[in-house]
Amino acid sequence: MSPPMPTPRAATGRPSRRARADGPTPLQLRKRHLVRQEIARAAWPLFAARGYERTTVSEVARAAGVSRRTFFRYFSSKEDVVVGTSDALAEDVLAAVAARPRHEPPLLAIRRALRPVLESRLADPEEARAIIRLLRESRTLRRAMLERHARMEERLAILLADRTETDPRKDPTPALLAFLTRALLDTAFNVWFDQHPKDVGAMVDDIFRRLRSAVAGRTPVPARS
Repeated sequence: MSPPMPTPRAATGRPSRRARADGPTPLQLRKRHLVRQEIARAAWPLFAARGYERTTVSEVARAAGVSRRTFFRYFSSKEDVVVGTSDALAEDVLAAVAARPRHEPPLLAIRRALRPVLESRLADPEEARAIIRLLRESRTLRRAMLERHARMEERLAILLADRTETDPRKDPTPALLAFLTRALLDTAFNVWFDQHPKDVGAMVDDIFRRLRSAVAGRTPVPARS
């Protein structure tokens, strides 16, 4: 009778050394996130005081207490400090839309998804205002942000096609809804920046109400203050 084969280490429930080395640990990911946050927090006051174009990577690194080499370990460029916020926003939007019940009509699902995302993003008004101001002042940043938004739009179109069981090669509706979602986001940020509404959720509802009125050919009734 043959002796029993030894149980591989991977089957014991204890990850092998190679498995542990395949990717960063949760602690490493958290550290990376915290360092990125600290560098970004050091950059915003510099951008606000000196302007984006005049602020250098060396100045940002020095303000954050890190070297230039460390800066480039966490950000690919100075531009990435600003437009990188768009990646996190995209993940929030995609997750929020995916979490909505599939029986909800698309526009209702989008409104209910965007409301908490925008409330969360605008909870820190100083950072939000700094980002919007920089985007308005810098063509370079606007172009970079448009690229990030286009990527989000593509992924959202795929998600909405699955949600509505639509073939995007034959029906442009998912792409149209994705473009509309992106436009609604931009509109919400700009309305918030220019009009200073106290209630972000009510602002989002009012934007959607105006959209429905415009599509129906009606003159929207002014929102209540």
